[in-house]
Amino acid sequence: MKNRPVDPFRSIVPPLYLGISYGFNSVKEGAQIFENPALGYAYGRMGNPTVTAFEKWLAKAEGVKEGSVWATSSGLSAVSLLFWGLTARSLGRPKRVVVSPYIYGGSFHQLQLWRNDHDCEVVFVNNPFNLSSWEEEIKSGAAFVFLETPTNPTLDIFDIKAIAQIAHKYGAFLVVDNTVTPVLQKPLELGADAVLYSVTKALNRQSTGLGGAIIGSPRFMEETEKVLNDYHISTGAIMHPLSAYFTLLNRTTLQRDMELFSENALRVAKFLERHPRVRKVYYPFLPSHTDYALARWQMTGGGGLLSFELESFEAASRLVESLQTARLAPHLGDENENLVIHPASTTHSKLSLEELQKVRISPELVRLSVSLGDMNELISELDQVLKTL
Repeated sequence: MKNRPVDPFRSIVPPLYLGISYGFNSVKEGAQIFENPALGYAYGRMGNPTVTAFEKWLAKAEGVKEGSVWATSSGLSAVSLLFWGLTARSLGRPKRVVVSPYIYGGSFHQLQLWRNDHDCEVVFVNNPFNLSSWEEEIKSGAAFVFLETPTNPTLDIFDIKAIAQIAHKYGAFLVVDNTVTPVLQKPLELGADAVLYSVTKALNRQSTGLGGAIIGSPRFMEETEKVLNDYHISTGAIMHPLSAYFTLLNRTTLQRDMELFSENALRVAKFLERHPRVRKVYYPFLPSHTDYALARWQMTGGGGLLSFELESFEAASRLVESLQTARLAPHLGDENENLVIHPASTTHSKLSLEELQKVRISPELVRLSVSLGDMNELISELDQVLKTL
C-alpha cells in the first residue's frame, strides 16, 4: 500500500501537493491505479503524495513497515474508520465492541451514536481498572477492544500488555488511543494490534493540522488492510495534504519535544500538588498517582497533559477565565501555548451527569496542557490566581 516515490526532485523539505487529480499515460495505467491505488495517484480522495510521506514517516516512528498507516481527516474520523471497517460483514467479526469508558468525550459520544443509531453493540466496561471486568465483556466476542491510555482528562493508565492478552485470548483486536504520549509509549510493542492518534494534538504540536491516524501491526494488516483501504477511500476520510505537510515539518523534534512536555508538566503537577487550594492532581509520573508504577514501566514520560481539582465549580471557572499565561481553548499538545479548559462543560459535555461521575470528571476539574516554554511564568500566575479563589 502506497510504496511510491514522493518527490522526483529530492527536495530536503517534504513537498506539498495540493492537486486533487492526476493524469495517466494510458487507459491501461488508469485502470491499474483505480484497481490498486498503491500503484500511483488518481484522485485526491484515493491518495496524495504529501499524505503518503506523512504515513511513511509515522510508520517508521511506530516501528512498522510502510503501508501500515491510514491518515485521516481528524481523530474522530479515525474512530469512524475503525467502526466502518472492523464491524464490516466481510471480516466476519461480531458487530460488538468493548470499550473503556475513560476516553475522550468526542469518542465517547461517537460510540453512543454507533450504539443508538446504527445497531452496533457498544459495551462500556463497568470497572476498567479490574482486568476481570475486561475479560467478562470480551469473552462474549468483539470486533475490537478500544481503550485510551493515558486518558483524557484524568490521566489514568491501563495495562496495555495485560488487556491485549485478554483480547487475543478471545480473538479480538486491541486498539489503543495513544494521542497524549506519542513516542513515549509504544502500544504495538506491548501487544496492541493497532494504535490510534488525533494527529492534531502532540504529533502536530503547532495547532496547524487537523488529522487522525491508525497504525496497524502485521497481524492487523493481514486481516483488515483490504477492507480498511476500501472504507478509507469510499468514505473520503483521507487527511488534508496541508495537515500532513505541517505535521511533517515538525517531525524531527518529536522525541525531544515530548520529553520536554513531560518535564514541564511534571514540574507544574508537583507545584499544584503542594498548593493548599488544590484538592487533587492527576499526572501519571507523580509518585502519588495510583498507577505510578505501571506508568513508569509502560511509558518513558508522562506527556504534556495534566488535570487538577479545585474546591468548587466556581473556583474552577474563575481560574480558567483568569489565567493570562494559558489560553482557554479546547485543545492540547501545542508547543507554543499553554492551554486550559473545563472538561465537564466543553470536551466532555455530551456525557450525562451520571456518566461524568462514573469517569471522575467533576465540575471542579480543570485540564491543563503545557507548552514547551519556561514554566516559571505559568507557575507564578497559577499561584497568584489560586490565592484569590
